[in-house]
Amino acid sequence: MDAIDPHQSNSPSRPQILHSKARREKPSEYPERYPVSDKQVSWDIKYPDYCPPYYVSPIVLANDCTRNPNGWADPEDIALLPIVPQESFEGKLNHDEAGRPLNPKGRTGIIGRGLLGKWGPNYAADPIITRINRTSEALEMLAIQRKDNGQWAIPGGMVDKGEEVSRTLTRELQEETGVTLNMEQGKMIYQGYVDDPRNTDHAWMETTAKHLHLPVELSEKMNLLAGDDARAVRWLPLMQKSICGLYASHCSLIIKTLSEMVRNNPFALSCDELRTIASLLHSFDNERVP
Repeated sequence: MDAIDPHQSNSPSRPQILHSKARREKPSEYPERYPVSDKQVSWDIKYPDYCPPYYVSPIVLANDCTRNPNGWADPEDIALLPIVPQESFEGKLNHDEAGRPLNPKGRTGIIGRGLLGKWGPNYAADPIITRINRTSEALEMLAIQRKDNGQWAIPGGMVDKGEEVSRTLTRELQEETGVTLNMEQGKMIYQGYVDDPRNTDHAWMETTAKHLHLPVELSEKMNLLAGDDARAVRWLPLMQKSICGLYASHCSLIIKTLSEMVRNNPFALSCDELRTIASLLHSFDNERVP
């Protein structure tokens, strides 16, 4: 069983880098983020002038579970929350004087929950599906184009309360791409914090990413169909430019996937296929991964 366990922290090689998108990017409805330099990110660093705006989306407020019986969001008044999160995939959480969980990666320039429904960690699941193109021999990823910003992305989504992660991975894949696969067979790539433009000081994304590499014969039989949250779905050739242009932290997730494929070859790829992936990885050696 692989239901989310915040005590579990077994993600391979968790990157120890400062979050960037959570400080420098934002959805259009957010107010401007209060400036936070690299040196001011950590909560351990005093920042007496720090005065970020408070924001919670009207969509989140409309789904407050204490006001809307069918609501999916935590109460706006955190005092009404039966259990305030104390831990996440990132470990034990700290809280501010109002009892609100603090982002484990530090300041973001906005307080409140923004577009996120949960105080603290908001859990997602990202199914990474790859294949080798029969004609071009290039590595490709099953990707969706997001409706909200037009960026290509891994077809993931939020974990429902009490739902097992593999179930979420399978469900989101089917809903967003029309493809049905058993993600219980996927290889664990990452479990932890996501540097997402929606993140705030009090609400942030964490994800579980699993990978399946498909035989080309199987992938060619699939009928791709973009779901409600997707503008389009396609097999996206993985090149440095396309990988770096992916949404949020998806670039880092794909690079970790490529590394795992070369290091352990879990899907028994040929030597030529591994060399192609290793060459792609090499192109990132001197680049800072977002």
